[in-house]
Amino acid sequence: MAVGCAGAALVAAGCGLTNASSKTTTVTRTVTHTVTKTVTASAAPAGNACTAADLSASFQVLQGSAGAGNIVYTLQATNRSPQTCTLRGVPKIAFLDTKGDSMQSTIAGNSGNITTVSLDPGGSATAQVRFSPDVDPCDPGTASTLRVEFPDGSALDTNLEPQTRLCGAGSLQPTPFKGAD
Repeated sequence: MAVGCAGAALVAAGCGLTNASSKTTTVTRTVTHTVTKTVTASAAPAGNACTAADLSASFQVLQGSAGAGNIVYTLQATNRSPQTCTLRGVPKIAFLDTKGDSMQSTIAGNSGNITTVSLDPGGSATAQVRFSPDVDPCDPGTASTLRVEFPDGSALDTNLEPQTRLCGAGSLQPTPFKGAD
């Protein structure tokens, strides 16, 4: 009978009739990720006023404009910097003779519409300058250079094409800058 009980115990063990227990353990881990983002703020470049260092210029006679003692030249300013800059208002100009000396001139008022012209790199703006170089008496000397002054005090010189006389103290009437067509 002892063998029978032992056999019954083996049969019971093989059938899973044991008194076993299991334990479940839950582990919680907190992981923190830190993300750093750098934001650089800068002023909008379109609001930056152009300076002489930003620009190149040309000053050429407007074909067909000569007549009745007047002639019109076109001042074209081109942004040669890698940043957008702006031009506003009437260019402040002076004429220089072949020795680089300032020549007497009288600036007349204008009635042009003043706007702000935004110049992307390579972009241009123009202003026209009407003056009377061909009316006698004519001042001695020939204007060979136009000096354009900017609000920051910088100045840009460009050649007059063609050179011309400033007669009658060079009565000048510049128009405001506008976008080049």
